[in-house]
Amino acid sequence: MPLRFDLVFSYWIFIWYIIYAFRITHYSPKFAIALGLLDNIVMLILMILYGTRVKTIFIFVVINIFIKVIPYYLINKSITIQDVYATFILFLIFILWLHINNKNLTGNIKIIYDSLLKGEDNTPFMNLLKKIEINYKNM
Repeated sequence: MPLRFDLVFSYWIFIWYIIYAFRITHYSPKFAIALGLLDNIVMLILMILYGTRVKTIFIFVVINIFIKVIPYYLINKSITIQDVYATFILFLIFILWLHINNKNLTGNIKIIYDSLLKGEDNTPFMNLLKKIEINYKNM
């Protein structure tokens, strides 16, 4: 069963970026995006070492270019301590949200890593693209 969007912290950060881009908040998500990019670099290395399908790696890279790399480069502001605090507060809210939904952080991380390494398409965008591909083939 694929994870819902609201159970993946990367999408929370992307929504924060959209809110920041529309100047609804002055707290920049640049620090959070940078941490996400570091995690994604580790994930990419693991995917290559694990022998994940090239198609899965390609989709992973494309998705992260759009939700992390481009937003990171579009933020023309240095990271401030307030941005770091905002990241940690959002992360605590995310963990609380997981708890409310009877999930936990380590369980979600395991689902995400297993899904990406094994090409199971259980992350939200990967699952969406898989459904689109299946529907297209059935036309």
